[in-house]
Amino acid sequence: MKQVQINILLFTALLVGASSCLKKDAMNIDPDSGTKNVVEFANTGDNVAAATSFYPRFATDMGVVALGGSYKFNLNVSYSGADNVAPQDITVNLALDTAALSQFNTENGTSYAVPPGTVMKFPTSLVISKGSHMAQGQITVNVNSDYNFGVNYAIPIKIAQASYGTVSSNFGKAVYSFTARNKYDGIYLMEATAPMSDVVNPGLSGWYPNNVELRTYTDKSVAMYDPVYAKTFGHCIKNGGSGSYYGSFSPVFFFDNSGNISSTTNYYGQQSGGSLRSSVLNSGTNKITFNADGSVKYIEVNYIMAQGAGYTPRTYFYEKFTYVSAR
Repeated sequence: MKQVQINILLFTALLVGASSCLKKDAMNIDPDSGTKNVVEFANTGDNVAAATSFYPRFATDMGVVALGGSYKFNLNVSYSGADNVAPQDITVNLALDTAALSQFNTENGTSYAVPPGTVMKFPTSLVISKGSHMAQGQITVNVNSDYNFGVNYAIPIKIAQASYGTVSSNFGKAVYSFTARNKYDGIYLMEATAPMSDVVNPGLSGWYPNNVELRTYTDKSVAMYDPVYAKTFGHCIKNGGSGSYYGSFSPVFFFDNSGNISSTTNYYGQQSGGSLRSSVLNSGTNKITFNADGSVKYIEVNYIMAQGAGYTPRTYFYEKFTYVSAR
């Protein structure tokens, strides 16, 4: 009996000793565990993609960028290995990947578009230096005549090749979205300079005063967004004492170089929805009053929500928007 126990103990010790000598070769690491020789995009801010998204999205709000101006934001690539630093200089080649953006839009329910080549510029290669774990480049956005403020832009970039290591399957591609705002964009206190009048339903009245957002539509226009009740592009109203809003209608105001409101349209398109609603500029005061530094003080506008193929006037608005803050 003692001899059997001794043999078992010796066999167990040999197994333990053998297993303690096993090491994972750097090129044969379990892909689902441990550290890896992986090259990938590192976070530039938070990853704001949906949980269902295979690729990450890093968003940049460029704030107010005047036409002719430019804006730069960072693009990071990193190396993860056994020592978490590059064992040698690693050249990372970058390229545009429109197929990745198409997949991203499908998975996230978005409609991002690649900007024109004159609008964007990014490095075609970066070098992660030996002994470091990251390299940083910059994406440049030019807000020029080709920049369309009404389009949701994003730049899909892939790591086309790395001179060392393995390119990550999901973080080997990344979507960089960005937005620019014009100088009229912001949160405004909306007040009535005369009572709102709905000739079809006199029981409806204006919801004043109320904070609304005037969001960039083009470089010289803004669209009304209601963050209080509609929580979308729309014009809030009151039906008796209850909150409501006009469906398929949100005014867009266009400005000329002198600060006059030159025209208006419906954010959803003229003659939109079942009632064929449109936005039409009315006579009266339609202009911007600026502060001494050129920023917007307040906007005064008179406009009509028209309905039907003949643009029949339904609701008359007489409003003043006083700038409160950036949104």
